[in-house]
Amino acid sequence: MRNLFAFCCLLGILTSCTTLRSIRYGNPSVDTYRHFALDTIKSNSNGKSVFVSTPDHDRYFEESRFSGGRFNGETIGEYFGRVRGDGALLIVRNDTILLEEYYGNFNSLSPANIFSISKAITALLCGIAVDEGYISINNPITKYIPELESADDHFKQLTIANLLDMRTGLDFKEDYGWNPLSKMASLYYGDDVVSQFKKLHFKEEPGKSHYYNSMATALLGVAIERAVGKPYSAYLEEKIWKPLDMETDAYVSLDDRKHRQAKAYGGIVSNVRDLAKIGRLYLNGGVHNGKRIISKEWIDRSVKSSFDNEAYSFGWNNIITRIDGKDVITPRFFALGLYGQVIFCDPTQNIIFVTLGEKKGCEYHLLFDDFCNILNNNN
Repeated sequence: MRNLFAFCCLLGILTSCTTLRSIRYGNPSVDTYRHFALDTIKSNSNGKSVFVSTPDHDRYFEESRFSGGRFNGETIGEYFGRVRGDGALLIVRNDTILLEEYYGNFNSLSPANIFSISKAITALLCGIAVDEGYISINNPITKYIPELESADDHFKQLTIANLLDMRTGLDFKEDYGWNPLSKMASLYYGDDVVSQFKKLHFKEEPGKSHYYNSMATALLGVAIERAVGKPYSAYLEEKIWKPLDMETDAYVSLDDRKHRQAKAYGGIVSNVRDLAKIGRLYLNGGVHNGKRIISKEWIDRSVKSSFDNEAYSFGWNNIITRIDGKDVITPRFFALGLYGQVIFCDPTQNIIFVTLGEKKGCEYHLLFDDFCNILNNNN
């Protein structure tokens, strides 16, 4: 009986730990957020769509059938229905909806985890904090998270700009072959993320090279909260969700109910229509319906990357293409999530693609780039 009691006590302790949660819930999915504590990001009660659908709109994406490559004599809607599984697809050009498709259990306002698209939104929120004077991107992270003063000395050299460009030097592996003992599992399923920061070490000097990792944006999210003196969700609601007239509430998962630090790197839950408004804001240089939300300088810095940083800048990626035997960075930019969640924007044609869902299936951002080329050639 005593042994049984001891076993039950041990089991109770283990089931609350990060590793056991990682094993229990497994790979993250679009609805894993339901297992976490959440903050709500409230929409504008008067919010309405800025996108219109008219009977006479261009039906190219709805009716055209494609063959070769990824396609098998099918429309893009049929292709996504076959490859994507449950999910959503929205295509908008000049504020007109050209295609809006939902598959499985998804509908126009279905919430889903957008994973690393959250990084682009966190960078946007950081830009607003910079515009308002709360943050300087040249400051070290220790200015905003002073507990790190007593951690690895490299934190004193790690700037906000390093975090935004993923040039941290952190010894952190972005491991998607799900391992319940990995650092990524600890970040995603662990509690008290700030205590995890204190245990981090560096493999090289901050700023030396680009290496994509979620821990960079986890640090950035906490820095924003500390700088503005508000929870991540409250600042996001005040500065982005309500000003952009989002149609529905969003959510962000937290490290735990006690510490309530937002998973700024991959925890936002939203839908395709509201995410398209994020793309529209960037295409419009930081202005929404005549009101400036963020400086044009920040937008320009976000969507114009360099090869030195592997075409990544402030949460966004630029498409790289090959012209006359040379790689060239194009003006097309996108934010990308774990399972192929994408916001893709082409500023030259004022077009936005958004897809959400569980299955990656293909490199959707490259598919959208192909369609932009087809449209450009048809004009």
